[in-house]
Amino acid sequence: MKELLVNVVSPARAQLFMTYAAYIARDLNLTVKYLNVVTPPTSSLGLPGSLDAAAAVNQRDIDKQITKIKHHFELQIDKLNASDPDLPLLEYGVEIGFAPEIIEEYCNSKRIDTVMLSGSKEHSWLSDDSYNINVIRKIKCPVWVVPEGIAYRPFSEILYATDYHKEDIPNLKMLTGFASRFPANITAVHICENADFEEKVKGEGFASMIKKETGYDMISLKVIPEKKGEPLVEELHDFALMIDADLIVLLRENRGFIDRLLHGSRSEKIALQTQLPVLIYNEERK
Repeated sequence: MKELLVNVVSPARAQLFMTYAAYIARDLNLTVKYLNVVTPPTSSLGLPGSLDAAAAVNQRDIDKQITKIKHHFELQIDKLNASDPDLPLLEYGVEIGFAPEIIEEYCNSKRIDTVMLSGSKEHSWLSDDSYNINVIRKIKCPVWVVPEGIAYRPFSEILYATDYHKEDIPNLKMLTGFASRFPANITAVHICENADFEEKVKGEGFASMIKKETGYDMISLKVIPEKKGEPLVEELHDFALMIDADLIVLLRENRGFIDRLLHGSRSEKIALQTQLPVLIYNEERK
């Protein structure tokens, strides 16, 4: 059975996040691998012979840290299993290294189906210099970004942000397979300068094509005009709230759209913390 790899930064404070992962894995028929990556501290150069001593101290500190992390993982998993006996297999692992690289190594395994990351309260959910973007750009499988502190609920309305890229069709096929489990409506939305033109030239034909190609009737398309002076990421989020979406889905290969979302993301104005989970598909997997 395929796995959901869940990057848990602090197991002691991740009860809701770990619960969210367990329930979505249950609904997607996946097992769960909770992962914590310990990054060793760097040692400064000192007198001859001091490096060995510093390394020994660092290793003892790391060992203590790993023991605590494992303890908290076991406590959280025991609570989850006690609360619901129908949850899937929940396992955990602790690795030493740099998290994006460790996650990439896991994803090279055919067992990993998708990865889940925790959103940060300090950074934008899709900030160009964020830790999450570093992971997303490294790996090939779909990536979830789940805001801190939200409870899982089965999805009913999914917003799929599109630039009408050629990769939309195979990824929409994957998305409809996922959406049909609930089942959930999918609204594919495109933000552009001329909504009437895009609706006529792309919208109508694209809607017919995706319904025919996916065989999923619960799909609609919406083209909305870009508001001058308003960050695109905020406009997308506002539209998601307007349609009462409970999930935003992006395709990384829609580079034009992603670049527009990321443009200027270093400014505080665009550093928006969404309260909706985000699912990012990468290029079509062969």
